[in-house]
Amino acid sequence: MELQVHSVAPCKVCRGACLGSTHALTAGSAVASPLHHAPNISKRLVGRHQQNTERRFSNFSQTRHRPLQSRCLATQAAAASLAFENSKVEVQRVPCLTDNYSWLLIEKASGKTAIVDPAEAQPVIAALHARDAKLDFILNTHHHWDHVGGNEELKAKYGAQIVGPKADEKRIPGIDVALSEGRTWKLGDLGMHVFDTPGHTRGHITLWFPDADVMFPGDTLFALGCGRLFEGTAPQMWQSLKKLLHIPAATHVCCGHEYTQSNAKFAAHFDPTNEALQARKSSIDSLRSQGLPTVPSTFGEELETNPFLRPHDAALRKAHGIAPDSSDEAAFAAIRKAKDSF
Repeated sequence: MELQVHSVAPCKVCRGACLGSTHALTAGSAVASPLHHAPNISKRLVGRHQQNTERRFSNFSQTRHRPLQSRCLATQAAAASLAFENSKVEVQRVPCLTDNYSWLLIEKASGKTAIVDPAEAQPVIAALHARDAKLDFILNTHHHWDHVGGNEELKAKYGAQIVGPKADEKRIPGIDVALSEGRTWKLGDLGMHVFDTPGHTRGHITLWFPDADVMFPGDTLFALGCGRLFEGTAPQMWQSLKKLLHIPAATHVCCGHEYTQSNAKFAAHFDPTNEALQARKSSIDSLRSQGLPTVPSTFGEELETNPFLRPHDAALRKAHGIAPDSSDEAAFAAIRKAKDSF
């Protein structure tokens, strides 16, 4: 059985190309494809936001806080879906743009809400409207426009407080609270730990809610990948990732993009004897063939299958001529370089 979600007004992005079409939502799954507009997105309207956001940030300093073009509200309301919940928190994934995920948190004890990395405002507004909820906080992991683009509109609409990285507070629109490593912040009764994780950007932070088993690494760590090094170095990024290695395996990893299938293709090529990786790739390919999301993953899955967390692996090093006595930093740099040219 399928529920059919129709666009009810001409979409501002695809200029009405979606009008009259339907976006399938499998009954019981509460998940709709986040990419249903991707083939029709107008480059003129979306500007630099092409299919692979990760590849376009090399000249990012010239495009910070670029205005974002929202997609039709009705479609986005259907696209927001439950990622997971436990006794402490409910987390919804909110697809934005072509491959971004923002994350809506509802802390159960207090009812306080937060959105992590709102790329644009309208999908978040739709998700909140569907719950008859308001927004209390906006949490930013870094300054890139596809993670802060909805800040000011959401703050103006809801009076939400914006929390972001201390090292990048001058590049976070509307920031109210600046956090750095070692600080603990609370969403209602739920404590959040902050890690400084430079590499993708100079001021990137990762947000971890240990009692809720969830982490928001932004663009530092992806499912089967890690962020490109636009403002940092390979040694910086490896040191950032090392900070996360103690996080429990059951932790949900809510990253910033749906890059998993392309990451899996590289990982399987780079680490072809990893049986867990090959099985995971098959599952990912199946999900994406149905237009379904592949995140969140668990940190245990990443430790087992993500090559960027395994530069110490002897078999992986041997297969790619990485000297057994070279540092993990050097091995990580070699893996990152291989991915950049893959």
